[in-house]
Amino acid sequence: MLPGKDPPLTRQASRDNAARSPESLHSPAPRDAAIPSASTKSLRPREKLWDRWDKLHSRSRPPHSAEPGEQSAARGAPFIVSIINQKGGTGKTTTTINLSAALAYLGYRVLMVDLDPQGHTGIGIGVDPDSFIESMAEVMSIHRKSMSDIILPTYVSGLWLAPARIHLAHVAEQLYSRVFREAILHQALQSLPYDFIFIDCPPSLGVLTINALYASGFIITPCQMSRYSLEGLADLLLSVEMVKSLAPQELFKRNIFRILLTMFDKRNKVTNEYVLEEIRPYRDLTFKTIILRNEAINQAQIEQRAVFDFDPASTGAADYQQLAVEFLQLYHRLTGVPVADTVLQAPIV
Repeated sequence: MLPGKDPPLTRQASRDNAARSPESLHSPAPRDAAIPSASTKSLRPREKLWDRWDKLHSRSRPPHSAEPGEQSAARGAPFIVSIINQKGGTGKTTTTINLSAALAYLGYRVLMVDLDPQGHTGIGIGVDPDSFIESMAEVMSIHRKSMSDIILPTYVSGLWLAPARIHLAHVAEQLYSRVFREAILHQALQSLPYDFIFIDCPPSLGVLTINALYASGFIITPCQMSRYSLEGLADLLLSVEMVKSLAPQELFKRNIFRILLTMFDKRNKVTNEYVLEEIRPYRDLTFKTIILRNEAINQAQIEQRAVFDFDPASTGAADYQQLAVEFLQLYHRLTGVPVADTVLQAPIV
């Protein structure tokens, strides 16, 4: 029997929590937070990177320096990530929710942007579709709303949501006649006070996905262990090159995307061998972390919670916890923004 779930956020709860926004967005998140798991002691960011960072750069630490996770927000430059695959059912929404929740539990300030008219990101994190009126449809429409007008808190401290509803599909059709239509989302996301922004994209390469590609500095492509999940990968990478105005092969040199293998079942040896062989050219651009097929992830979706809150001892929780660590290590290498020393030293197996 599934454990009883907390009721989703109601309209009144959203209004009550609105007191935390926008002022609460600027208040520092607790840095001793950790993903609720029996094995997270090594991941708690107690030790800071600053001492080693200063030694590497031969400088003394300035007084009252920002915490590692607050550095990007303090500079007003959130790290924007699009989670994209034009095939449905590859784990985009699941990855958006659980990776975002993992980073929030590690003390980062995270915004999830639901750009899929189905609105599953909000449903998956327990936000009642009847608890809000304005959504990403109003942000992307001709009479544009500010992102701060639609952002909602979630039950996870440090995690916010820009929700979507089916009306976004109608708005997307109207965008094709707009000038600079690919830059609408980019303009809306400017100067938001978050460390990370994750955009959950629809299963297509339409105008909404193009907006996400234009706005983001990094791309994660969840790839289910099946042939059909691989079919559109080349088209997706070509679209990334076009939107980012990259020359051939420059995409690989820029190091701005990663493939994430999901729904991996060790029993399917023939299928696994086929998929792994097909992505061999992208081996260096594939996360070492593999998300195994796990029933706890499916049941967490039913309960409308992150897998860490449903079953912190599950394989799914361990996989997404390791993905968060690997992502932070990559983020540090790409941006130079310091992260906790325990995260940098954590092995990825």
